[in-house]
Amino acid sequence: MGRPEPDAAAVWRVDPAPRAHDKWRWFFVCVALLLAAIVAVGFAPSFFLRSITSAPDKPRPGLPAYLILHGVALTSWYLLFAAQTWLAATWRTRLHRSLGVAGAVLAAVVFSLSMMVVIRAPARDIAAGASVGEISLMVIGDIGILLLFAVLVLLGIRFRGRPDIHKRLMALASISIVAPAIARWPGAEATLPLSVVVPQLSFCAALVVHDIVTRRRVHPATGWGIVSYLFVVGVSVPLALSGLGHALVKALK
Repeated sequence: MGRPEPDAAAVWRVDPAPRAHDKWRWFFVCVALLLAAIVAVGFAPSFFLRSITSAPDKPRPGLPAYLILHGVALTSWYLLFAAQTWLAATWRTRLHRSLGVAGAVLAAVVFSLSMMVVIRAPARDIAAGASVGEISLMVIGDIGILLLFAVLVLLGIRFRGRPDIHKRLMALASISIVAPAIARWPGAEATLPLSVVVPQLSFCAALVVHDIVTRRRVHPATGWGIVSYLFVVGVSVPLALSGLGHALVKALK
């Protein structure tokens, strides 16, 4: 006999015996919504509202196809992350797991398109008048963060059967790549990299507080994830300011 057909409605079913006393189950939903809001505001002038924010007498040129695809993929990632955290908070774990396959594919697309944007950025920014020093800080930092994003997502997939680990790794992965959106907020460019690092560290601090309140100690996934982020930032900044970082940018232009 063949295997019975799965119940199509089962994916929407709520798991039995939910922990109704868990007041912190909405924490990751709030993190996801805040990240989505940061992306929406940061990329509004250059992407979402590009045609509206351009001056009538100086219309902006159209974006290349790869930048449009990158914007769509990145937006989809944060929307899916918000949806996934909501499904987990409402104990709809079957649908959460089903969408996890799409999330893995989308993560690969986000990584690939984001790396393409970073590699092509030097030529575009130098033509716009930016200095090699300014560009190297963004390029080296973005490459390091993208590699961290890939590692965190892969580990999140590896530990998908451990919700306590999985959700923290996915949250940290999403926090790590929100830097370009933060950098586009009004006034942020003048104080880089602090204007990006401080908000990201604030999200990390919120995760630490959440762990201490709910577990009375920092979860290892949170701790190692934050240490990895600090390591990437600590290596990327001096490397970007060095002659090696400038040489890399010149090679990519």
